[in-house]
Amino acid sequence: MIKSEQIVHLAHFLEKFRKAIITMFIIVIIATSFMYFKSDYIISILTKPLGGIKLYFMTPVEGIMAKMKVAFLGGVVLSSPILAYIVISVCGSKITKEARRLLYFIIIPFAVLLFIGGIIFGYKLLLPSTINFLLECGNDFMKANLSGSDYFSFVDTLLLTIGLLFQLPLILIALSSINIVNSKMLMGKRKFAIMISFITVAFICPSLDAFTFILITLPIIALYEISIWCIYVLEKNKKASS
Repeated sequence: MIKSEQIVHLAHFLEKFRKAIITMFIIVIIATSFMYFKSDYIISILTKPLGGIKLYFMTPVEGIMAKMKVAFLGGVVLSSPILAYIVISVCGSKITKEARRLLYFIIIPFAVLLFIGGIIFGYKLLLPSTINFLLECGNDFMKANLSGSDYFSFVDTLLLTIGLLFQLPLILIALSSINIVNSKMLMGKRKFAIMISFITVAFICPSLDAFTFILITLPIIALYEISIWCIYVLEKNKKASS
């Protein structure tokens, strides 16, 4: 269980490194601005799961807002290597040079690949089945008249959530570096983590059949195990150097 001292420690950590958070925010804004000029191409990709269903805008500003939401998704993906580097640099400031090399040359590329892979995974497998399920639920008594802005908000939320779920190693390593979690704690919470994984996938994608549901949940559980062993190695390294 997380203690009050750990919460205070986390608050101090966020205060100490607020400049890094602001820097990350600025980087995302710059990347989003660049991806805005590519938004038409991204829209053509994200609307394929609709199967030809038209999108509409209900207010004069909704068109540009939809493009901004699409650009934001592209901006986060584009800036993900830099964001991962900043997070690791901040969280790895007190570890040894050997462990820092492990973070920079293995964990950062791995985290970026997982994030992008999670988004592709969500787009290819989860998004089409979820949209079909949700549209079929209303086809008996309503005709779909989809708002473009709302649709891209839904797509952003779904894909970024899956991408972040695939970031478990990076997130847990960051928390371990500020003593919020450790490998022993995570080992003891395996059953709880598995239950949360099932609940999260069921909440995000209620349309999945049993086989696909398990197939999607297994990578998340595997990432949790990878996180435990990465943290364990870093803890051993830290003890050996102290």
